[in-house]
Amino acid sequence: MRDIITAILIIAVLVLVLEPKKETKPIVITKYDTTIQVKNIVKYKRGESIPFVVLDTIYKIDEVHDTIRIMSDYNRIYAYYDTLKIDSAQYVYVSDTISQNKILGRGYGGHFIQKEIRIETTKIKPDRFAVYWGVLGDYREFDKKVGFGFGLAFKMPKNGLFTLGATTNQYSVGIYKKITL
Repeated sequence: MRDIITAILIIAVLVLVLEPKKETKPIVITKYDTTIQVKNIVKYKRGESIPFVVLDTIYKIDEVHDTIRIMSDYNRIYAYYDTLKIDSAQYVYVSDTISQNKILGRGYGGHFIQKEIRIETTKIKPDRFAVYWGVLGDYREFDKKVGFGFGLAFKMPKNGLFTLGATTNQYSVGIYKKITL
């Protein structure tokens, strides 16, 4: 009987010592969040502060015009709009107000959508301190008694293990250190 218990203890120690190392990697939690920010920009300027350049002048000869039509056309206020699309949701526009061959006012603005993707990564390291509980069994050779009980093991921060155990036969206290191969 003694040889069987000794063989079981040797096998248990070999299993514990030769067990492959398992590194506890940190748990990584990644969250993706997309925020959409809409900006509308509108600005307006009055006539004298607007820079302009005459690009071309057209002269028509031999045409007869009515003076009233020319004066009404000269004094009329015209509004010109131009829009530039950036994509399906964003655009820029310019609006000019012209009368008497002068720019009276210019407005420009835009509708912009800015998408921002925020990636938040959280790393959670495994606990450095842990508590385990388990079941114990022992056999006393001198009086041939088998014991049964419970035990606690405390994992310490610096690769140590502290154990407390109590069976029907005895009490035990132990400390273990990690073996690095």
